[in-house]
Amino acid sequence: KKVVIFSIIMQTANQKSNMFQSIFGIFLQSKHAPQKVIETLSQMGICVSIDSINTAILSLSKEAHCGIAALGRTLLTSYAYDNFDVDLKSTVHTVKKSEDMLKHLTTGLLFLLQHGITLDNLHCSKALWERSLLNPEVDSMDVTTKKGWKDLLTLHPDPLNEAGLSRQDCFNSWKILSDLIEYGPTYFHQFKDYLHLESVEMIPATKTKILASQAMDISNSMVSGNITQYLSY
Repeated sequence: KKVVIFSIIMQTANQKSNMFQSIFGIFLQSKHAPQKVIETLSQMGICVSIDSINTAILSLSKEAHCGIAALGRTLLTSYAYDNFDVDLKSTVHTVKKSEDMLKHLTTGLLFLLQHGITLDNLHCSKALWERSLLNPEVDSMDVTTKKGWKDLLTLHPDPLNEAGLSRQDCFNSWKILSDLIEYGPTYFHQFKDYLHLESVEMIPATKTKILASQAMDISNSMVSGNITQYLSY
């Protein structure tokens, strides 16, 4: 309540001091609040006007478009998409509008590949496609033998250490001791400084900037929809 009151007072003194009103106005727009409700709250100083909301959304859309274009030019972009349903409820129920108003849409996310990945690391994609069973132009003699998940286990061998434990066994042992020291009797807390875990290949935690694309009237529950989705990107 204090934030709302102070925000109203600040906007009354300076029209440009409307951060709370702008955020709340965009929130109302995203929730499909009636225009009369937004106009009433705008007159009360709780949110900005409808024109200001539309201008802010248009500005954010242009900024996102430029960001997506710049991200795509790096050729180091990862795409993720998913479907969602929207029920377009009608305020006036008539016989003509009695059909199903459930819309099947698709949204997408784009983010830059992290951890020092370069274009040279992605050159393998061409070689994989030239040997893929899904490639209609590939010669059957050049097709790579189909592998299973068990073949992945041979990529990075896990030899046993001097104690006869694998890396997985070492981690399980460390986890049990860690839980015992952290959550067990007080007596075990004194051994906290003696508990160490050998790091094999640490992957640092990085902040990934994610850009959202606009929702598209495409249903990706079918093969044709998936193809259209990729062409749209």
